[in-house]
Amino acid sequence: MTTSFIVLKEGSSGAEVKKLQESLKKLNFYSGAVDGIFGANTKGAVIKFQQSQNLLADGIVGNQTWSRINELVGKNMSNSKWRKMTAQQEIDEIKSLIDSRMGVAALNQLALENFIGFDCTRTFYINEEFGGFQTLMRVKCSTPRGASSAIAYDEIRVIFNRFESNIENFEIERVSEETGPPKIQLPL
Repeated sequence: MTTSFIVLKEGSSGAEVKKLQESLKKLNFYSGAVDGIFGANTKGAVIKFQQSQNLLADGIVGNQTWSRINELVGKNMSNSKWRKMTAQQEIDEIKSLIDSRMGVAALNQLALENFIGFDCTRTFYINEEFGGFQTLMRVKCSTPRGASSAIAYDEIRVIFNRFESNIENFEIERVSEETGPPKIQLPL
């Protein structure tokens, strides 16, 4: 049995567009308002998603794009295909962070929370599920740290989302006993 979906494109509006925007937001491809209006930002997010999934990147959400979105949204994000970067990929990632406003902003946040130092180790990961458009930097220090005096964190993780080679946004996850297990399970 073949499932048919409503085709959405720039100019579409309504509940299905809201569902699309919410799904793309969960997958870290969309950061705009969930307003049910398929505008330029939604189209850009759709194209970015389609490119990451090796789909026809035309900005139109048809059966193939809907199917892939629903498949990924239905999966637990912790089961995504994260793998450690190679040494050369780590070097390239560090250069990319330094050359990007968003990368520098993330590094500044790490410094503000005291997660930069000789006793801190960093490990970089790439999410192969999203075609390399999503990377993660994990920083662990010998003692818990953080900007808050109320809680100290055992590690901090920064997830970078890219469009083409540019870092478009990042999300920070702070991990401690109080916050519970991390959202993403990483390989050793």
